[in-house]
Amino acid sequence: MSSTTIRRRPTRSMPAIICAAVLLAAATAAVWAGSTALSGDTRAVDAALAATGAPWSAQATLVAAILTAVTGLFLILIALTPGRYDAHVLEHGGTARAALRNRALEVLLADTATSIDGVDAARATVTDRRADTRVATYVSEHRDLRTTVTRTLQRRIDALELAHPPRASVSVTAHKD
Repeated sequence: MSSTTIRRRPTRSMPAIICAAVLLAAATAAVWAGSTALSGDTRAVDAALAATGAPWSAQATLVAAILTAVTGLFLILIALTPGRYDAHVLEHGGTARAALRNRALEVLLADTATSIDGVDAARATVTDRRADTRVATYVSEHRDLRTTVTRTLQRRIDALELAHPPRASVSVTAHKD
């Protein structure tokens, strides 16, 4: 049995990485300034003291304050924005609930598409609203094939009884001989 937990919305790791990178850059700058001051070169410390002595109305102070505020608001915004769905909820008659990961649904749709006559290869990409499937075929007239594959995949999605089923969309390309 797998210990992987399925989350309806993934963890917000990118905002955490960005915030950690900003904090790491600030800490690295502080360590660099401190180590150069200990070695006798006080230019970095003198520049910091000169910046702290600048009046609040100075242009450099305002630019630094605006950049800091914009960076902080951006980090707060991306931390509060929910992540993309990575699973679809299955509801069977209101008695049972389960989750189907997007990757599993992609494999299911690609396998369903390849079982249709005329389809040589298929790849699927699933998001919260769409199920895009790319189909390759040797058939020269593939308009009817696209319609057949789209209907079959949409029926397969509907048969899963997903709480919010994605819409099937198919693109067909012919192999070049």
